[in-house]
Amino acid sequence: MTNFCQVRRSAPADGSNPGVGLPPAVRRALGGARTSEFVYSSLGFYGRRRGGELAGPWLVAALEDLGVPAVTTRKTLWRMEREGELVARQLGRVKRYRATPLAWAEIESGTDKILRSPPARWDGRWTVVTYAFDADERVARERIRALLDAEGFGTIGPGVFVHPRDRGSRILTAAEAQGIVGRIRVFRGPRRGGGPDAQFVREVWNLAESARRYRRFLAGFAALADRAAALPPAATFAARFAVVLAYLGAAWPDPELPSSLLPRDWPGPEARGLAARLYRTLLPGALAHGDAIRDRVQSSRHRRAAYLDD
Repeated sequence: MTNFCQVRRSAPADGSNPGVGLPPAVRRALGGARTSEFVYSSLGFYGRRRGGELAGPWLVAALEDLGVPAVTTRKTLWRMEREGELVARQLGRVKRYRATPLAWAEIESGTDKILRSPPARWDGRWTVVTYAFDADERVARERIRALLDAEGFGTIGPGVFVHPRDRGSRILTAAEAQGIVGRIRVFRGPRRGGGPDAQFVREVWNLAESARRYRRFLAGFAALADRAAALPPAATFAARFAVVLAYLGAAWPDPELPSSLLPRDWPGPEARGLAARLYRTLLPGALAHGDAIRDRVQSSRHRRAAYLDD
């Protein structure tokens, strides 16, 4: 994706400049994100609070405020609909988009990684998920794999995934709603043999890389905490996306292991705490800017309709 600063050569339609006063980490997160990530994140924070779906013109305008060209957003929405990541319905002249069950489960997983801490106690059992898809079910297989990645499952064999927490329910519920529950098998129980759990963890997950990503998030976004509440709405809108995308970039592969299986200086809880504080602080302003985009889009449509009627 084009760099945020290069794309935003002029101010957004509301006359503000969301890049002013934001740390470099925010601009890097926005500049490095895929358009589909912005779409998912829009549905996760704004769509869920505004009826569960978003109008195409809102997405185009909102992502323009983040530096994404309109043509790129339209192409991405078309691709996501074609590949079964989004469901669209026509309402008059406007298409409205919502996530499919598997895509929505992935969005929910990301929200939980920020706002819900894992249980302090661990029962010593592991969740194992297996799947088997036909060759013509590529999209369903990829969506299930994306959801497993979002939950932090590790791979222990072809089509076999493991997690220390009880994470089967969301996967089975989404698969059932998607009509593919027969392709999934979920098991939960203790391990037998193969060395201690700590050794098993080191073989399946790259904890050193996850720790590095968490520390990079902390270094880049700690400075935002003191001024987040004072940002103007457009900057708040941009910063919320950056916080979510940057934090989840670190948290996706994290299986939220019990403390007994983690290094003593594990930075995950501190990073999660910062992400949660920033999310809650930025949310009201981000929603307000989302509503302003909605009003702006509706006003523009009304003006066009009046012009065509003349």
